[in-house]
Amino acid sequence: MTTRRGTLAIRSGEHCPETGWWQPLQSEDWDRPAPSRFMGQGFVMPNVDGASTVWVQSGNARLQTDY
Repeated sequence: MTTRRGTLAIRSGEHCPETGWWQPLQSEDWDRPAPSRFMGQGFVMPNVDGASTVWVQSGNARLQTDY
């Protein structure tokens, strides 16, 4: 899936199209965004807090974690 601005986006349960940092758009705690995660190409994108979500490539190093 690609958004209109050309940003890569993918849903939970689909395979990661590109290795890199990914940010979930939905989070249980809307006041604090969920941290980015490093995903390898082909990895199945996970749910967040038990719910399906949309993942976008993250360019924000401040939100990145090492898990």
